[in-house]
Amino acid sequence: MTKRQNAMILRNRRTLKQSAAITYKAWRALVRRALLTLLLASVTLGGLAPAGLARHAAAAPQEAAVSDAAHGGPGAAEEQPQSWLLKWSDPALAHALRGTEVLRRQSEAAVDVVRPAGDSGEDAQAWLARLLSEPGVEYVHPNSRVHALALPEAPQTMGAAAAPGSAPLAVQKTAVNDPEFTQQPYLEQIGAVRAWETVSEQSKLTIAIVDTGVDLDHPDLAGNLVPGANLVNPKLPPNDDNGHGTSVAGVIAAATNNGKGVAGIIWKAKIMPIKALDHRGDGTEEELGDAILYAVKSGARIVVLSVGLHRYSPYMLDIVEYAESKGVLLVAAAGNDGVSFGAKAAVKYPAAYPTVVAVGGVKPNGTVDPRSNPGPELDVMAPWNVFTTGMGGLYKKEEGTSMAAPQVAAAAGLLWAKYPDLKPYQIRALLRQTAKDIGQTGVDGKSGYGLLQIDKAVRTGVAADAFEPNNDSKTAKRFQLATSISALLESGADQDWYRIDVPHNGTLAIAYRGLAESGKAAQPVRIYQYFNGQQQLVSDTKLTSASIDIDVKKGAQLIRIELINPYSTLGLPYVLTSTFTMEQDAYEANDKSYEAYTLQPRTQTVGGNFHQLADRDWYAVTFTQSGKLKVTLGTDTARIDPGLAIQRAGDQLLLYDEEGEGESEQSPVITVAPGKYYIRVHNAISSEASPVIGTYSFKMEYTPKYIDPNEPNDKSYESFMVNPGTEYVGVIGSKTDLDWFQFRVSKASVVAMAVNGVPSSVNLKLEAYDKRMSPLTTSSTAKSGSLQSPELVLQPGVYYVKLSASAPFDTQYYRFKIKSEPLVEGFRDISDHWARKEITALSQLGIINGSGNYRFEPKRAITRAEAVAMVAKAYKPEGSIDASQKPFKDVSASHWAYDEVAKAVKQGWIKGFPDGSFKPDQPITRVEMAVIVGYADGVKPRPPIAAPFPDVSRTHWAAPILIALKADGAIAGVENNQFKPKLQASRAEYSALLYRLLFG
Repeated sequence: MTKRQNAMILRNRRTLKQSAAITYKAWRALVRRALLTLLLASVTLGGLAPAGLARHAAAAPQEAAVSDAAHGGPGAAEEQPQSWLLKWSDPALAHALRGTEVLRRQSEAAVDVVRPAGDSGEDAQAWLARLLSEPGVEYVHPNSRVHALALPEAPQTMGAAAAPGSAPLAVQKTAVNDPEFTQQPYLEQIGAVRAWETVSEQSKLTIAIVDTGVDLDHPDLAGNLVPGANLVNPKLPPNDDNGHGTSVAGVIAAATNNGKGVAGIIWKAKIMPIKALDHRGDGTEEELGDAILYAVKSGARIVVLSVGLHRYSPYMLDIVEYAESKGVLLVAAAGNDGVSFGAKAAVKYPAAYPTVVAVGGVKPNGTVDPRSNPGPELDVMAPWNVFTTGMGGLYKKEEGTSMAAPQVAAAAGLLWAKYPDLKPYQIRALLRQTAKDIGQTGVDGKSGYGLLQIDKAVRTGVAADAFEPNNDSKTAKRFQLATSISALLESGADQDWYRIDVPHNGTLAIAYRGLAESGKAAQPVRIYQYFNGQQQLVSDTKLTSASIDIDVKKGAQLIRIELINPYSTLGLPYVLTSTFTMEQDAYEANDKSYEAYTLQPRTQTVGGNFHQLADRDWYAVTFTQSGKLKVTLGTDTARIDPGLAIQRAGDQLLLYDEEGEGESEQSPVITVAPGKYYIRVHNAISSEASPVIGTYSFKMEYTPKYIDPNEPNDKSYESFMVNPGTEYVGVIGSKTDLDWFQFRVSKASVVAMAVNGVPSSVNLKLEAYDKRMSPLTTSSTAKSGSLQSPELVLQPGVYYVKLSASAPFDTQYYRFKIKSEPLVEGFRDISDHWARKEITALSQLGIINGSGNYRFEPKRAITRAEAVAMVAKAYKPEGSIDASQKPFKDVSASHWAYDEVAKAVKQGWIKGFPDGSFKPDQPITRVEMAVIVGYADGVKPRPPIAAPFPDVSRTHWAAPILIALKADGAIAGVENNQFKPKLQASRAEYSALLYRLLFG
């Protein structure tokens, strides 16, 4: 996907429904304008009108002058909610709100889920303004989407046969009698097997799984489940319709030593399934918050959250802090974007909140899996790969931090079984203290405190202060940003020193909480801050809790805490939490268009940050001559979704937000006229994006205007020769100006012509002719500024195009381009394809057909029905078909491939699925491709003496036929001699293999 290459994570942009009163697209634009105007005077969530911005830009409503309220545009669906989360600063201040529909109420969080009343008739901007001005309203936050941290679906199985080619397993099956226990080496890796000698059950507290539900009838789970809730459809039980939640549940508490399936970390447990995500693994922040609140109210002590998003939410922070205050431990997955985002990857929320245990993933060898998201918020690591329960009573391999998180949750459950009086902060501390260091010494941003070691944790009491010795600056222990730690001042003589590495200049906030015995006042403490060996700040507090804001420079900050009374003999346990906000960038204050920072009209790179709520940065540049402008906006963190907008003073603001979190946005090449232009950047991850630790930079490329290079071309005999595939620019210099172009087609081709960049006030007309000047087609831009001609199938020859306009324009270029796709055997998309010869030959034999519109789609995955139809046409199996017999329940006699499927079944070339289906539209894999074509060709399988490919073991079910095909030269590896059997086969690959077997 352009948003993400991983399809599971491609769910980031979704079309939203229309409201009852007005279309949602228009309504959300009004709401966005209101938010941007009202929240901090310019609140946040892809150019120019008369000069003609890019073809994919969408204009906001026309305004009389530069406006901060113009915020509609493409690519913004993710930031536009269907409801809002309204927080009351004090529940006692909650009251009815005129013109507001309260959809739901969360009394514990003092939050109402609201939206404008459908019959109020009130402007959305006025509605939001009134809400924000109401007494007691703390914030109004969009109810945005959340997603399960799932990776591509793994196959399910009844047993170990689903893991051909697996590495030798270190775990010994003798530990328990579950038949798939040997598939679970991670249990040895985290010390679970050894921990069972000390404690193996936890049936006194409840562990809630907030996910897609759980397979309530799974024989390995049913006995460990307690009643839960379905927040997606409250009328139904929390049954899993996705599979993710079932896999999470199996890691924690698949019944162990029951002679069935796999072993859970907790043998006997109380698992509460809370379905907050739908069948796609999607939900909303409100549903996620509701699920946590339900868990807390229902008595759960541990909540597992294998969901994540890069967007910080004050609402979710409230929920997290509420759970902590009620003695509930939250455990969440860090995310699986370490490879796809690289250096931009960050721990996802809610794992990134300070009191949530953030869990990353490691490989079987104990090293960090590169796909696991790094960041200072990481607490502990657990194995990335697991073998666990699947839907329908099955078992499967799973992977990702969403499978690592439940391992830590299960460990916490066992710890509470052994040490029932511990508080959540002590459980976190014990997990950290007993983790195996696998990175740089001490805690680090790639592996946290290290690899989970349950056996050590259940045999080791929690240390009151695991950071000792840290009594001076030389022994200061690392204290990660956005984390919460606990320690102990043993007496007035004790000093605790910490080092916090700050990535930028900004404000470091240290929240202190003294843990005095019940009924006793906390002893006064003094906190110091040092930088480069110099004391910068000292702050005293006599309160049980306090927060200190410290202006800091980039680099290592030393924090020292001690009792004010140096003679005290009493100890004081305490908790410290760190947060950080970046200093404003050098271009502030530029949050409004009239505050825009002035840039010189030249090519340059500008860098900034989003240091405050809903930060929007405006820049202005005045061009003294026409030219071309292109702006590219990038970021260094996945927590920023760059949003770019460009506007000519007095005209429309156009937004470019086509890509996703952490990805760059760019404008098309824009023709600018003399005058003032504005560039605005913002974090489109949310309409009220919170401050982010990270930066953006945009490159403004400006090239002065060029003269029309095509003149003179006012007559057909002066026509300018153009080449299809190349873009040409020009202007209409006068009322009588005509621009003629000529192009040649050397072979039959599908041809289409496009013009864009035309002022909306001008109607440009395109007329195409053959060499005899017979008209072929006519198109016009009308008021859209662009046109696209119908596709024409043209034979070899010379053709002409005439452009004319209703009015002259010379302050911007129109852009003219011809697209020509040569037809090869009637297909427009194989002329330069590597399998052109094979596709052509099979087409001539009538073995293959196109997919319509002169396309073969060589890169598209071939379906089971298409694959069988091709071999049936190629090998023409004999025999008649009994039309009364239906080979598969999903292939009726009216199905286009019915005859071919029936014949292939009769020949034994193919088989269906155990449920009696054939799944004709399902893509086939490369190994299925080889088997289907091989059996149809009569290739005899060979004994698998050795593995046919490095990634296909000798015991693989298809190894015999692959060995035979490889020996015949019909197949080969695709990369490093690997066959990649699970990769989907394309139509071109299938055609090529069939051709090789047919013609040697």
